[in-house]
Amino acid sequence: MSSNTQVYSTKEVETHTTEQSAWVIIEGNVYDVTDFLEDHPGGKEILLSNCGKDSTELFQEYHTKKILAKTAEPMKIGVIAADSKI
Repeated sequence: MSSNTQVYSTKEVETHTTEQSAWVIIEGNVYDVTDFLEDHPGGKEILLSNCGKDSTELFQEYHTKKILAKTAEPMKIGVIAADSKI
């Protein structure tokens, strides 16, 4: 992890659950999916219902690592603090 990587607590992520600010945790990384809500092939509702929490298991049910790298990586804003409970 580089020294300029933003580190977030789960409490911080839990506050981002709206169409104006939608964050998810996937594999310990934090993604701001706000601008992707309207473009998500499964609809924005599924994203919004999983914002503010660890969505790793659900994400892995429907997506490959390739999708994560290609689509989500540009939305990555940081990582979850090692001492945060997910």
